[in-house]
Amino acid sequence: MNIFKSLALCLLAAVAAFAQQVPQDSTVSLEAAPVSSSSEIAVIPPPPPISSSSSVVETPVAAPVVVAPEGKPIFDSVRGHAYNPYGTVGAASNVTDLVTTPSDINGQKFFYVSPTDRLGYTAFPLGENGSALLGLDNSPLGNPAALILGYANSSFGIALNYSVAKIWRDSSNTNTSSRTTLAGDNIGLYFSAPLSFATFYINANWLTYASSSVRNVDGDETKRDYSDIQGNIGLTGSSGDLSYDGYLSAIRTGGSVILPNKNKLVDRNAYLGSALNFNIGYAVLQSSAARVIAGSNNYFSIRIYDKIGNLRSDYLIGFVISPNILAEVSLSDSWLAFAGATHAINLIVGDNDVNSKTSRLEIMNRNETGALAGLRYQKPNWAVEAQVSADMFNNPFGGFNGGNVLMGLGGFINF
Repeated sequence: MNIFKSLALCLLAAVAAFAQQVPQDSTVSLEAAPVSSSSEIAVIPPPPPISSSSSVVETPVAAPVVVAPEGKPIFDSVRGHAYNPYGTVGAASNVTDLVTTPSDINGQKFFYVSPTDRLGYTAFPLGENGSALLGLDNSPLGNPAALILGYANSSFGIALNYSVAKIWRDSSNTNTSSRTTLAGDNIGLYFSAPLSFATFYINANWLTYASSSVRNVDGDETKRDYSDIQGNIGLTGSSGDLSYDGYLSAIRTGGSVILPNKNKLVDRNAYLGSALNFNIGYAVLQSSAARVIAGSNNYFSIRIYDKIGNLRSDYLIGFVISPNILAEVSLSDSWLAFAGATHAINLIVGDNDVNSKTSRLEIMNRNETGALAGLRYQKPNWAVEAQVSADMFNNPFGGFNGGNVLMGLGGFINF
């Protein structure tokens, strides 16, 4: 219990040094769009499907601390959810990166649990030359839990992320049957392989973002589908102080209803899209005990919206630049402080109003700058880390009434 009290006190000290404001969680949730939904459009990039590791070519070492000559230790082991939520390229890997680039699982031996994020992971040797990952996590949307399985050796890595939320019903009295898929039903497949100069990865994900169903009444079938299908292929690596992640994405998303007479009603926000993503990070300042990484996560996308009835199809082109900064410093042989900040700049062309006589151009700094500060306390075989949440500033006593004073609070046991 004393360690958590010490952690909370030191977090307050880290905030005074690193953070001015920590906003509320900015995670974007997908909601069901009715068949005749609003035409308001916002181009927001999907969560990066790639590792934020500075280099995933090398097999991760088991030792959690690397001691620099004539300086405090540099912490570069696998980190928890509190660390680097803005995806600064070149930072140490976190447990999520082990799923998106599963070849990084090779050589890992740890147990990790986060009570605030309600998840747990363990990595352990499997066979003579391989390693396995078992994760108990949650779906990216809705309430379903998620089971994560992964395997890696020196040549490749694979992972599965699966959340199931389906209900089958059948009634002989009314001659009806149905299958309902709830929001959050999700399956993701991941593959990566280390090359001589980078790591190659490819992944695909199918997410049901609103309740979907197939209902049959006396042979008449009605089908409602709200799903998001996305695939990514790319390379991630580093050269000196410069780290990079580049990938191509393809996405099909939107809702549709197929009536018993085979007429199809399409959600106005249904589209087929592609995107080019190129994220970079550069260690602008570094010593044996500290480093600062400045980066930019860049996203260029094109969306072609479905044609609805006699109305013409429309398009949307978006370019999003997200500059970001991550800083970390070894305070002692066991303490590491870290902090970060980011915001997004959007350029949008198009309005999806299916009217050829109107146009739209938008250049905007989206929302406000996000910032965080956190601490990690580490010993040779265990570690605890957390970041400060906005609730600590808005309501310092939130932790006593059910809220979380610390975000991303998690602990490791290393082997």
